[in-house]
Amino acid sequence: MPYIECKQVVKVYKVGDHELVSLKGIDFSMEQGELVAIIGPSGAGKSTLLNLLGGLDRPTAGQLYVDGQNLLNFKPHELAHYRLHRVGFVWQQVERNLFAHRSAIRNVTLPMMMGGLAPWKRNGHARDLLTAVGMSDHLRKHPGQLSGGQQQRVAIAVALANTPPLLLADEPTGSLDRETSRQVMLLLNELRQKFNLTVLMVTHDMEIAEYADRVLTLRDGALGQDLSGGSDDAALNLDPEGRLQLPQEVRATLNGAARIAVEVRPEGVLLRPESEEHDETEALLQEMLPQDAAPIKRGLFGRFRRKSGGGRR
Repeated sequence: MPYIECKQVVKVYKVGDHELVSLKGIDFSMEQGELVAIIGPSGAGKSTLLNLLGGLDRPTAGQLYVDGQNLLNFKPHELAHYRLHRVGFVWQQVERNLFAHRSAIRNVTLPMMMGGLAPWKRNGHARDLLTAVGMSDHLRKHPGQLSGGQQQRVAIAVALANTPPLLLADEPTGSLDRETSRQVMLLLNELRQKFNLTVLMVTHDMEIAEYADRVLTLRDGALGQDLSGGSDDAALNLDPEGRLQLPQEVRATLNGAARIAVEVRPEGVLLRPESEEHDETEALLQEMLPQDAAPIKRGLFGRFRRKSGGGRR
């Protein structure tokens, strides 16, 4: 059984008298030790999926399994234990990761205290974690005294404080520059190997997503294609004249289409076949819509003239 398995997960939010569908029947799985990135624009449902897997929210319909356990069967106190011991969170906003009034080491020891770790074990474990993320020289500094990259390193140490097997990262490099983002992703991969972590990350940045084992797209609440690559036969190539050559499987899908729609998305370019029925429907709609009227004649200074009599309005 996969370490994470989502079966037809639906999430609907009620806003006043309206319903907002955030996830539309998600089917998704991950193996233990895998790093998967889900890429998509803002509002696509990426954070909603993380909240469900992190036990911060419940789906409207479907099933959620983590390490063989159905999260929907958890009682409130079991969900609290799951969030504290089985999953770690890293957010884009530093205020969600760290308390401004606590030093780096005291931020890391806080989850240990809440998890019931003995006092004489906390400091040693926190020092080990901060050393693992390269922050051993900044134990007593507060978040305001650290750079953005250093804050995220401490945040990762906080997320790993109670040795969870699952790490959920929501835009972990969204507020960082390119070089710092690269360092954070290299660190996540290093810690994944060291602590045998399963890491699910959501992002809108394809360059960051490429550090993952698999890259999936999420748009309008539905999972799309796997962008992880594949065989050389599936790669895009340029011919000697500079024209893009599509893979055979893509050409087969588009073959026979009356028209091909091109849509530019953050994760790439979408080619979508459209049939002749689409053209007929569009033509029918044009017939149903009112046609533009003939322009009204205007007189001097833009005043309208009556059709007869030549008087002014």
